[in-house]
Amino acid sequence: METYLTTCWNCLGEFDALHAVWCSDDPKSPTKLCPFCFRCFCEATDAYKHDFWRRAPTRLKEELNTLHKSRDRLGDILIRIRKLSTPQLLEALVEQKSSGQRLGEILVRRGHVTGADIDTALRTQGVKPLTDTQGIEFASSPVWEQSGPEGIIEYILALAARKGASDVQLEPKEDSVAVKYRIDGFTFRLDPIPKQYQTGVAQKIFETFHLDTARESKPQKNLITTRVADGDYDVVVQTLPTTYGISATIKLINRATFIKDFPTLGLELEDRVRLMEELRASFGMVLLSAPVYHGVKTTAYSVLNFLVRGERQVMSLEQPVQWRMDGARQIEVEPDENPSKMEETLRSVMAIRPEVVVLASLPDRGTALLATQLAASLLVVPVVNAPSAAQAAAACLQLGVTGSALSTVLSAVTCQRLVRQICTVCRQPADAPPAQTLAARGLTGAGSMQFFKGAGCPRCNRTGYRGRRAIFELLPGTPEVRAGVRQGVSPAELEELAVAGGMTRLRERCLTLVAEGVTTFEEMVRLRL
Repeated sequence: METYLTTCWNCLGEFDALHAVWCSDDPKSPTKLCPFCFRCFCEATDAYKHDFWRRAPTRLKEELNTLHKSRDRLGDILIRIRKLSTPQLLEALVEQKSSGQRLGEILVRRGHVTGADIDTALRTQGVKPLTDTQGIEFASSPVWEQSGPEGIIEYILALAARKGASDVQLEPKEDSVAVKYRIDGFTFRLDPIPKQYQTGVAQKIFETFHLDTARESKPQKNLITTRVADGDYDVVVQTLPTTYGISATIKLINRATFIKDFPTLGLELEDRVRLMEELRASFGMVLLSAPVYHGVKTTAYSVLNFLVRGERQVMSLEQPVQWRMDGARQIEVEPDENPSKMEETLRSVMAIRPEVVVLASLPDRGTALLATQLAASLLVVPVVNAPSAAQAAAACLQLGVTGSALSTVLSAVTCQRLVRQICTVCRQPADAPPAQTLAARGLTGAGSMQFFKGAGCPRCNRTGYRGRRAIFELLPGTPEVRAGVRQGVSPAELEELAVAGGMTRLRERCLTLVAEGVTTFEEMVRLRL
């Protein structure tokens, strides 16, 4: 059987694209869905798309060409109102080419849609409903035309808050402005804002978020506190000039739920106790780590909230400040203007003689060396982007910190992942993965294990997942771990030393959630655990 193995641009999982399902993002130019992370590559880079289609087998290119050449809008509309899938449309178009029958007749005869579905689609001919291409149910009224720029921004933010979006992206294109939401790690797309509203919307963003219109050709960011959809939010905006105009990324932070205590954050009891013990110490280094987009900033602010309760003098160097914390001296650092700005700022704050310093990052060798040096006399809590606790420690060594220096001050390292949870409304039993797939993950004794999945429903935006939770591993600064750091052992060897000292790996944490029916085995694979 012919196959076309490719690597997912999002989760890096390898899958057979030839037999994978077509997405329904763009009925004319769909892409393939990854079976691990359920993401298509419509949002991938142009380089990825070019390489994918350059290597694609003829059969795949012919299928895309069939969809692209279809002049009948009926199939497009049925897909957009979620009455039809792209593979079903493709089958019908192939039959239509040979039989000459009307597309609607073929779809009804095949049982893909009903006559009522056809009538609904025909009534919408010429009207493009405001609908999310991955399942969010939006109003069908032409909001863009009914509201001015102010109304458009208010609508986008209010809808984002109601749907639980963490980020909103406004991306100008040649003929429109794309609007995207990020919800539980999925990207959803609204209908684009017409080009004629682009200038007014950009001006409204600058006005609402108090940005400098005289510097619109430069990247800018700012934070405001405002009321959105009956809730109080800190809203962080970042603008960037592009070829087609001003691009904006807006991050919504719900003030009622953002700061979490350690149990709510997801730390297990033994890790919680160990972390609090190390954070109460008068000196040492506690590293907080995660891959990008896995919630380490939330953890850093929760740690900061814990630290200020102890009435110590706490300094926090951030990029940018995303949450104003009473009891902490927060300093915003702009590394883009000066690569050494973090190190210089850290040196300057030492004149104040803080007892605790929280660092949003270790961007360079100078900052890492200074932070390690300071950790011998005060508590330093840096944030590092790394896929595991052991690799976070290794990242410090790669920056030029010696094993001897780091081993002297290392108290603990946390690493985390955000795991998508199965929607409790549509959760149902799932078939067990093939034995060889389980064996590849080291699960040779999982034959009697029950697996679950989400069928997809309006509550979860048809994704099968609703909400995310953090899982953690905590690498303790035991004598054995410190000795390993001093000797420069590999991350894998350091991890084994940590496990011997009581650490539970992220993989085991996630496997527990799979066994409890909280998440899917596919999510564990997507996270590469």
